[in-house]
Amino acid sequence: MVSLFCDLWYNFPLMIPDSHVHTCFSFDSQALPEAVCQAAIDRGMPEIALTDHVDMNPLDGGYGHFRPQEQWEGLVNCRARMNGRVRVHIGLECGEPHLFREGLSAILSARPYDVVLGSIHWVGHRPVETAGFFNGLEFGEGIALYLDELARLAEEADYDILAHPDIIRRAIFHRFGWTEVDWTPYEAPMRRVLRAVAERGKALEVNTSYRRRGMGPPGPSVQVLRWFREEGGRFVTLGSDAHRPEDVGADFGEALAMVRAAGFEAITVFRQRRPYEIRF
Repeated sequence: MVSLFCDLWYNFPLMIPDSHVHTCFSFDSQALPEAVCQAAIDRGMPEIALTDHVDMNPLDGGYGHFRPQEQWEGLVNCRARMNGRVRVHIGLECGEPHLFREGLSAILSARPYDVVLGSIHWVGHRPVETAGFFNGLEFGEGIALYLDELARLAEEADYDILAHPDIIRRAIFHRFGWTEVDWTPYEAPMRRVLRAVAERGKALEVNTSYRRRGMGPPGPSVQVLRWFREEGGRFVTLGSDAHRPEDVGADFGEALAMVRAAGFEAITVFRQRRPYEIRF
């Protein structure tokens, strides 16, 4: 059923908004906002969220790069130039927002952002995207360490969408070569994360960047999405995590099929930090 719906969906315009896209205001992208928005228009998207990196962790490669006023003015001007052809939401992706609450609060209080993505890129001194995360750790120890930090974010931080909640898959892929993870042995700590997201009325992201990185299907898995629904989760977003215009909306057909297979009937988009559901 998932495969059939996925095949059918590819034959239609991608009317589902992309809620996780980076532009040249992120340290790791050179994409012009106008080019990103034009890609969304070409794919039939009615809305797109431009969510540039805010990295306040001194260990991160993007530390010190983000310029709030420069990003805000650039994206407001982009929104005006789009002239209503696509609805442009201005957002942020903040790494470890539970650790940098004061800094993030100062940024958010100054401008009316549409959406805030909370994400984990570091657990202590361990980068969750590289094989080195598991140095000195057994696999289960590493997963437990990651999920504990993710739960702290989910429970404590100011965010709207928990972005790529299974980003530890990148470290797993680089260390062990695995493209999928069975989360069953870690159901209890994963459910702790999902319960916090659900109870706080936040959204869980299905991130499609794994597929184009050769790391397997979008994530989290249908298994985890079902747990989220069982915990009372209502809001799910799709995010390409694109850093290039050509990746906007990539593999959304597959991701949407997963969301449907988990029992959800709508995709969420945030406007002025409020969730709005788009039914299939």
